[in-house]
Amino acid sequence: MPSSDPVPAPQGMRQVWLRFLAFCLPLALGWAGLEWGLARIPNSFSVKREGLRALSNEVDTVILGSSEAFFGISPHGLSGTAFNLSNSAQTPYYDYEIMKRVLPELPRLRRVIIQFDYVSLYAELYDHTDNWRQYGYYQEWHIPLQRPIDYWDVRLFSRVGLYKTLSALLEFGKGSRMNFAPCVDDRGWCQAAEDWSSPGLGADDARRMLDGQQYNMHDEYLPANAAILERLIAMLRGHGIEVAIVIMPVYPSYQTEMHNAKWVRAQGIVEGLAHKYGARYLNFEHEPRLAEKDFNDVNHLSAHGAHYFSEILDAALGPPRVEKVRSAPELSGSSGG
Repeated sequence: MPSSDPVPAPQGMRQVWLRFLAFCLPLALGWAGLEWGLARIPNSFSVKREGLRALSNEVDTVILGSSEAFFGISPHGLSGTAFNLSNSAQTPYYDYEIMKRVLPELPRLRRVIIQFDYVSLYAELYDHTDNWRQYGYYQEWHIPLQRPIDYWDVRLFSRVGLYKTLSALLEFGKGSRMNFAPCVDDRGWCQAAEDWSSPGLGADDARRMLDGQQYNMHDEYLPANAAILERLIAMLRGHGIEVAIVIMPVYPSYQTEMHNAKWVRAQGIVEGLAHKYGARYLNFEHEPRLAEKDFNDVNHLSAHGAHYFSEILDAALGPPRVEKVRSAPELSGSSGG
């Protein structure tokens, strides 16, 4: 049988590479399209950023903090024009970095409410079960990551890696408008859904909640968090802005199960900072006016509870005070953010 001449090696390799590129190109284009689309879907970081910009000439009060404030303080229940910039698992580092960015854009700002809780001084987002959020802050707010090693993660630039893309696409396939933050309103508040799957309010429920929180809490993070909180308060007070540090209401079972020594230590540090910088310190942890229906779980308020508590908080705060702008006081031992 006559043999055919073999295909020259360079030509054979060229065909292999062409087939490989033909296979990869649609995948690359599909990935790029998905990234482009996901970058335009609202999320809790972008919705808050754009909502604040839309009201930048009106906002006189800003709310910072973690999920207890995100769900529990309704800006609509406060006097003036308040905006909620808190978010789930938001640590003092991100409170400071966000505030540093928005402060020049808020000419009417008179007051900042800083929500403080049991976890605040003991947790860092990079070492948290919700550590994916640090990449959301990087993508939407351009906030630097705290550790060099975290820059080696694809979520630094990829929305596909960051978000639950499959579930979002399934919703899109049903004809739903894709939105990663459907609960966030025009003032940055997330109204807890009525069908929130509450784990209950008993002692066992409180222990389960605290077990999860204490997994993210480490004593070694306290000095850096205290330092960045001090820097935040000093920056605001240096611009003549009133600071109110607020402890949110929690259910009695949660209070009972907390590690008392940790909580007393953290409170002592924050009370000391409030005294040093002339900030207000308001503790609503044991708020007798709230009932069972006002809680979604042992440390988060329901929508009803948030409305009611916001009225209570507003009455305690009174209208924002206009203060003379002065230079920021010297900081001792504060680390940069």
